[in-house]
Amino acid sequence: MDSVSQKITPIIFKGKTAEYFGIWIVNLLLTIITLGIYSAWAKVRRKKYFYHNTLIESVGFDYHAKPISILKGRMIAFAFFMGYSFSANISPVLPIAFMLILFIFLPWLVVRGSIFNARNSSHRGLRFDFVGTVGQAAKVFIVLPLLTFFTLGLIIPYISHEKSQFLVNNHRFGLSQFEMRRVVKQFYKVYLIILIIPLIIGILAAIAVPAYQQYMIKAASQANAGTQYVQPFVALQPSIVLAANEATDESEADAAMPTVERVYSENAPDASLEANQMPADMSENTPDQAVDMQEPTANTQDLTELEQQKMLEEIMQKQEQASKGKMQEILKQPLYLLIVLAVFGLYAFFIFGFVAYLQARIGNLIWNNTKIDQLTFQSKLRARDFIWLYFSNIVAIMLTFGLATPWAQIRLARYRASKISIIGDVDFDQFVGDKKAEVKATGEEIAEMFDVDLSFG
Repeated sequence: MDSVSQKITPIIFKGKTAEYFGIWIVNLLLTIITLGIYSAWAKVRRKKYFYHNTLIESVGFDYHAKPISILKGRMIAFAFFMGYSFSANISPVLPIAFMLILFIFLPWLVVRGSIFNARNSSHRGLRFDFVGTVGQAAKVFIVLPLLTFFTLGLIIPYISHEKSQFLVNNHRFGLSQFEMRRVVKQFYKVYLIILIIPLIIGILAAIAVPAYQQYMIKAASQANAGTQYVQPFVALQPSIVLAANEATDESEADAAMPTVERVYSENAPDASLEANQMPADMSENTPDQAVDMQEPTANTQDLTELEQQKMLEEIMQKQEQASKGKMQEILKQPLYLLIVLAVFGLYAFFIFGFVAYLQARIGNLIWNNTKIDQLTFQSKLRARDFIWLYFSNIVAIMLTFGLATPWAQIRLARYRASKISIIGDVDFDQFVGDKKAEVKATGEEIAEMFDVDLSFG
């Protein structure tokens, strides 16, 4: 039957920020006071509130976990983390061993966490269940990821699909199984678009960066010519400065040449004749006298080199101070600040866009291809809505120093619920009643076999 002609039952979230803020602030304060011990009770209170306010035909969900069970799991996780943190002080190999142990036990942790969450969740008195095995989880969470390197990442969409199908197909509502169709091709399409976006950004950057560099080089040359352009990012090289200073020193030396030397150079022939006519007694000086006559010249050369070095250092210091002053002026310019904000804005938009697109498209693929008995689901999540929600939530949380966290969580839960509907001509009271009868008839009443929460949520 066409889904358009079937009954569409919306999922409604009726939680309110004012109500949840009271729960959130108490949870936060008590968690801080008890050094984190109360976090287990805080998790139960938080989940109960969101479960109770998520309604299907005016009936909410229930959460039955005991805080002490969650505390046990967190104590185990904390002990493992402390062992990992201090293991490096004993041996550099131990942290690697801890990570290897975590990787090996990851399938078991996923299964145990899924069982705990499912069996402590119910709707209309009928509990959920999870029947996945560690062997199935090992294939999805260990074997397939190991092939990522050998496939150059091409297997990543397939891994994502297999993880989703593993988690969905092993959930039960009473004895009824959730079933997700295989949509591997659609998963690859989603990830292909995600790969295309960075590629386009990379191409644009490859075009824009050289163009910007050419502009800055041109601006620098115009600045040296006396224009008002500023070169903020190119430092003057010492070799260039030295060449410029040498040229300047030569021109100044020519202008300041002593008159005697000019006359001597201008009358070089006469001077040579005079040298040839030098008195004999001067040409017959002793070696010691010759050295005495040459010493002033050597001292003069040494003094000139020291002066030149000192002048060069002074010029470099002045240029460095001038560069710092120019940079400070540039930092104060609105255009520079606008460029910095634009770069960070594009980076944040890329991150938000990546996460939002992935969550919306993959979420829609999972829900729209899942059914339980004669019931199907319809999901209309949109990436642009997630981008706005994430961006505005983060801004609000930052501006309020975290006090807007309850408001952000309520907004996100309300949006998710509003975009998911159940399709099927079913009376839910009768539907759940039949499921309860099936459970009692088979003697498979779900019990809390696992009293430790090792989930990641």
